Amino acid sequence: MKLERKRQGVFIDRGFGFPVELRNVPMVLVRGSWTPDIDLDRLEQLLLHALVFKPCRLTGDEVRFIRTSLALTLQQFAARFNVSHPAVMKWERRGTRATAMDWATEKDIRLELLHRAHVKPASFVDAYGSLATAMPPGPQQLTALEVGTTLKPSAGRRRTNAAARG
Repeated sequence: MKLERKRQGVFIDRGFGFPVELRNVPMVLVRGSWTPDIDLDRLEQLLLHALVFKPCRLTGDEVRFIRTSLALTLQQFAARFNVSHPAVMKWERRGTRATAMDWATEKDIRLELLHRAHVKPASFVDAYGSLATAMPPGPQQLTALEVGTTLKPSAGRRRTNAAARG
């Protein structure tokens, strides 16, 4: 049985704890419902990279996503960034609002994501320079990723949205 497929111009995915706008998304019909036909592990990595360069402060939901993506407990995350675990809980409770954490801590979190992605030293230095000054707490916006050319369906571990959220 051949699966029905299509490409959708814009798809808002809320499976990561905050809305992510995916563009040019390959879709597949599964049990009567259209779902993105993408490698969610790869999408998670691209999203973490996008959050490094997000032009405004991180939200509580984004901090929770980062912490869980790094597979760290509240205590481990707090210890890594030299803060108390109640501080991390407070940030995460902010939900869709900016965390209001100290900029040096937020910058360290963003740089840790780059470090774990094994970026080249020159790219790391460039990123540090772009994060050198505090970003304004301006209005939050959707994180948008162009999917069509960068995210291919996974031949191995691929999850549907329902499985990713469960």
